[in-house]
Amino acid sequence: MLPKGVRFSLVLLLMLGAATRTQAGGPFTGTEQPHWLQADTTAEHKENTRLVGSTLAVLLGPFAAHRIYLGTTPKVAIFYGVTFGGFGVLPLIDLGHLLFTKDLTPYRNNDRVFMWTAPKAASTPP
Repeated sequence: MLPKGVRFSLVLLLMLGAATRTQAGGPFTGTEQPHWLQADTTAEHKENTRLVGSTLAVLLGPFAAHRIYLGTTPKVAIFYGVTFGGFGVLPLIDLGHLLFTKDLTPYRNNDRVFMWTAPKAASTPP
């Protein structure tokens, strides 16, 4: 147990600290956030899509986590989940494409189960 004088000093410091706060309690109605909650706009944050997608393909590939990260339709995720990623083959092929393809834009928001296949050309009636 602390001596009486030390306890009194600690209580006094806590009360003074609470009394000198600059913001009042209650619901927050202002639009400005405190400085410690504001986003840091000076440093540019760029996410490495290739690294994140490849890591997800290795760790959670049979459940289509890498495809969900890159953007796909629910039918692709369901197919991966039901077949356990094409019996483990599809995530390995996807991983190879994610690691060794220069441009990943064809794989973003891709609704095909086999993301590396070319889309069918729209046929025009004669």
